[in-house]
Amino acid sequence: MALEDELSCPVCTDVFRDPVLLSCGHSFCRQCINDHWTSSSSRNCPVCRQLSPQEPVSNLCLRNTCETYLREQSTRKERDEEHECPIHGEKIELFCQTDEEVICAVCKKQEHARHKIQPLQQTLQQRKAKLKAALRSAEKSLVSLQKGTARDPKISRYIQFQAQHTERKIRMEFETLHQFLRKEEEGRITALNEEEKEKRAKMERRIQGEMLSLSDRVKELKEGIQDDDITFLQNYHRIMDRSDHTLPDQELSSEALIDVSTHLGNLKYQVWEKMKDICPYYPVILNPSAAPPDISVSDDLTSVTSCFHRQDEGNPLPLHSNRMVLASVGYADAAHAWDVEVGDSHRWSLGVCFGLEGKPATQPLTPENGFWGLRRDGDSYELMAAGMSRVNMEVNVKVVRVKIVYCHEFLQDMMQLKRWRKVSFSDASSNSLIAEFARVPLKKKLFPFVIPEDQAVPLHVVPANVTLTVEQKIPLIEIHRFSCLLFSFCICIVFIFMSLLGKSDRQGR
Repeated sequence: MALEDELSCPVCTDVFRDPVLLSCGHSFCRQCINDHWTSSSSRNCPVCRQLSPQEPVSNLCLRNTCETYLREQSTRKERDEEHECPIHGEKIELFCQTDEEVICAVCKKQEHARHKIQPLQQTLQQRKAKLKAALRSAEKSLVSLQKGTARDPKISRYIQFQAQHTERKIRMEFETLHQFLRKEEEGRITALNEEEKEKRAKMERRIQGEMLSLSDRVKELKEGIQDDDITFLQNYHRIMDRSDHTLPDQELSSEALIDVSTHLGNLKYQVWEKMKDICPYYPVILNPSAAPPDISVSDDLTSVTSCFHRQDEGNPLPLHSNRMVLASVGYADAAHAWDVEVGDSHRWSLGVCFGLEGKPATQPLTPENGFWGLRRDGDSYELMAAGMSRVNMEVNVKVVRVKIVYCHEFLQDMMQLKRWRKVSFSDASSNSLIAEFARVPLKKKLFPFVIPEDQAVPLHVVPANVTLTVEQKIPLIEIHRFSCLLFSFCICIVFIFMSLLGKSDRQGR
């Protein structure tokens, strides 16, 4: 109340309204000082009795302070009214932990009699302490982000590294294609130039031969003209006959020209067909973003190797503890097969799974957890199942073939078709079955995976054989000819049948 006393008019004892300042330094409400001077018929100060001959001036600073104080008082009063129980009008001093709401003492006795109640201030202290702890954690994370030591900035830097690395590899791959196309272009231009040179030389030899033949005939004619009169007349008809055949021109065919169709016919297709040798197709492409930092993935994303040291730019995301590398695409339908070259590695695992999203990092690799695989540990082969079922192998497999096929059976008692998948592992060199998992569920996609365990010995996806085929279409004229032949054949059969039938009737009579 001390502040309110300082802001109160000495005459009306209320907070100043339109305060004015007298020459003596005291302040009053404008209305209060005017009423005082009217009633006393003198212009003296009600506090110090000093005369004030000048008109009082507005005390703007005091007026602003009073207005601010009155607004704050009004706001505080409204807030205090809001903190009263809307049902009982009592002051809210308790907190119901059961219903998570503030209550008054009457509410505690009535609606919240059996609830867990706590003093409001105690609840405030507890929850503010928790909020401060969360605030400290948020501030710590903010500082970590600002300094670049948090995980998100690391991921951002790793994304930048991935983009730069991938762009560099894309350019290298396209440079390989450009080199192939440039070499192919040069080879075809060279072949064209050689054919041009050969056929031009042939034409030049032909021209030279004709020129030589004509020169001989011209020389012979000139000599005939120079003969004496009797000899000239005797040889005239023979000489004229030879002059009529001075150019024994041989007919030229299209073979004398450039065989353009050889150089341009299906040019793009022929080049594309030859590109198979430098453009292998891999049925499984590995996902480097899901590879642990101590596993190296090849640039073409088809082989993995367990490294001696962690890579410089390791993946900052949390990864599965089994050091597994998944394929980039999962299979949901149709049959699929791929080969994995394990070579001389004595420790590896491979197979299929439902993916790693939402799975614990230490989850066992078993069918119950969505993993179906084959593992080699030294000289023993095991199915990745509960208890690790051992597989008897007489030879060491160099290339493992993994197949996903679809099976079904009709359940007569339930009158429904039951479908499932089967995952099998076989020796690709002999196509002999190693082991298989039957009745793999259909509910999710199956992602191929590999786990290299021998350091410096890679596991490599083998490229698939690609065959280019051209659809053969029968021309309409051939179809028409075949139809006519078939119709004629049918007519002949009918006549033969009718003849045999008539002959049989005559023999019956």
